Amino acid sequence: MPFFDFDDAAIYYEIIGDGPPLVLLHGYALNGIMWEPQRPVFARTNTVITIDLRGFGKSSCGKEWSGSIMAGDVRGLMESLDLSDVSILGFSMSGPVAFRVALEMPKTVARLIMVSSILPSSGRPKARKETELQRKELDILRLRGPRAWAEAMGLWKGPLVDNIFKLNPEARPVWERMIARHNPDYLLRMMNARNASSPKTDWRSRLGEIAIPALIVAGALDKSFLDGANYLNRIIPHSGLTVIEGAGHMVNLESPAKFNKALGDFLR
Repeated sequence: MPFFDFDDAAIYYEIIGDGPPLVLLHGYALNGIMWEPQRPVFARTNTVITIDLRGFGKSSCGKEWSGSIMAGDVRGLMESLDLSDVSILGFSMSGPVAFRVALEMPKTVARLIMVSSILPSSGRPKARKETELQRKELDILRLRGPRAWAEAMGLWKGPLVDNIFKLNPEARPVWERMIARHNPDYLLRMMNARNASSPKTDWRSRLGEIAIPALIVAGALDKSFLDGANYLNRIIPHSGLTVIEGAGHMVNLESPAKFNKALGDFLR
């Protein structure tokens, strides 16, 4: 099991396949297992690297946690592997992480993919409601344990997962293994560090600096993220938008065949 030691965290990653590197980053409360429907497919043509971002899955978390810190972890790992001609994909929370890596490693990253992505930080301080929700989530995990935390996050039932199991029942064991991989101690450290962090940099204003080809992907049913996808497509110069019909937020698990085709077409 390979780990990359970065300052105060050990970052877990897996590599499969051969060819130009494809780095896959996961969303909040998830980990690298979310890419199981993609790994064997793209390993035929690419070196596929999945990463558990700090605090999630098998990766530990130190005193700090933020998008910038996670981008630093990914950059360090990529440098340690001496990668070039990299395609990097960020999903939801990690969309801005992939964007920052692409922005800061222009000689290494050749293609950017942002899937069901949130927008990069505008540098504004957290809203009071966001801080309260983060504290509530921390309290649930600390007082009631990981199972209650997963239920409160909608990881077992609710809008996030209902469409996955309806459209792709084969994804259920993948999903269960993904949730089981989390380490409660690492999650607690991550949440404590996240609560203490505050955005300081306006990354959103730098979207127009991306000079490489970019693919924006969103599910047609993911209404709260479609506006963001259109915004990213409008602002990033050499980008294209693919909207996957019938899919919600978890497009790669809900409609893996359509998602894999869109990603494969872009990489080719």
